[in-house]
Amino acid sequence: MALILYLMRKRMSAKAVYIIDYSCAKPPDETKTGLEAMFFFLKNMGTVCDRDILFQSKVFLKSGIGEEAHVPRPNLTKGRDLLSMADSYSQAQVLVVGAVDTVLKKTGVRPHEVDILVVNCGLFNPTPSLTALLVNHFKMREDVKTFHLAGMGCSAGLISLGLAADLLRAGRRRKARYALVASAEVIQSLYDGKERPMMVTNCLFRSAGNAVLLSGRKEDRERAKMEVAHVVRATSAQRDEAYHVVELREDDEGIVGASLSPQIVQVAGDTLSMNVRSLAPKVLPWTELCKVGWAMLRAALMRRRKSSSPPPPYVPNFKRAFEHFCVHPGGRAVIEGIGKGLRLSEEDLEPSVMALHRFGNTSCSGVFYILAYMEAKGRLRRGDRVWQIGLGSGFKCVTAVLHVLRDLDCRPDNPWYDCVHRYPVKEELSKQAHIVPLIKSVSQLMGVPNFKV
Repeated sequence: MALILYLMRKRMSAKAVYIIDYSCAKPPDETKTGLEAMFFFLKNMGTVCDRDILFQSKVFLKSGIGEEAHVPRPNLTKGRDLLSMADSYSQAQVLVVGAVDTVLKKTGVRPHEVDILVVNCGLFNPTPSLTALLVNHFKMREDVKTFHLAGMGCSAGLISLGLAADLLRAGRRRKARYALVASAEVIQSLYDGKERPMMVTNCLFRSAGNAVLLSGRKEDRERAKMEVAHVVRATSAQRDEAYHVVELREDDEGIVGASLSPQIVQVAGDTLSMNVRSLAPKVLPWTELCKVGWAMLRAALMRRRKSSSPPPPYVPNFKRAFEHFCVHPGGRAVIEGIGKGLRLSEEDLEPSVMALHRFGNTSCSGVFYILAYMEAKGRLRRGDRVWQIGLGSGFKCVTAVLHVLRDLDCRPDNPWYDCVHRYPVKEELSKQAHIVPLIKSVSQLMGVPNFKV
């Protein structure tokens, strides 16, 4: 009977899906944009008043982003005008095609061996689609299954990962072996209107992209880097305040831009809580689950007795389930808010904070730049468990659990390869020697001598 139950459980268990390898695009060095460059380009637009330039500079300095994150030059020179198709395709060539080319070369998989192709991009969705662009560029098979996700926000990378993994698991006798996932955010324009919640995006979003090659075959386990254990999704779009917290809209003057509500940290925390309720039973040890159950029972009894001082909710110790955490690098406030809610230490949040500093808010690709940082630092060892947390408009929270299958180290194709020795960075950007006189001179030039960061 025990043997029969074991075989039935094994037969019914989800099919394993492996990450053979992944790559993160590294835009050209000439697209690195620091504070001085932002000053220059915003001033040159001629449509942004001095006080709004100083406001954006203040946001930049407090955002946690350093001076090496990438913004394509056409975005800075054209202002509110949307990029031409040629400019957008040029970005896509670097971010999407470049990342896919790198991961195929790293793994030795030929383009015609790819069975499933999933591409996501929030704002640039041309016709033909970006999936068609990749099929044409790499001359993939005529029966490759293609999917293009649009408008899914910063959580689209993990949504695509989950979709590809589900497609590989679907069907016991399917022939699909490899699934390729590509994610990128092609920045379309800078906002130069007068609404400050829409100015914030100029200071946060940066250019980036990544590609992931998955396999559903057991024979690929030996060369795979990680196994995709779980992908869990939650949405709070039912609530109006969550639905509108991040949205692309027109201001009163008809200028298009992305608006970020001040409630974003609160909404992100609430949506993450919804996600955790589904994920926790799958990953937490029994001891933690018992503590959660006891806390819920105690709270229910206190409510029944109509107690005036109910006990605080119990926060599980997720460090007993995971060794590493990839928190979406949406901004310093988002990382710190999620870290506080999950009771993570500065060491736990360091990879997320450093990815934000070096590459900025890279939207749907952000969690893989964090993963690359851990790999570059030599922290990912066999048996480690990684929790990736993606947050996006809607509002959505998507989390992925990865199991590391072998010890990983830094390779030349890692985007951190030439700079990881300088990290972690401890000094605040606003306190660096070259920033203080820059702020002082520019504020005096603009007639705001008492400007403070």
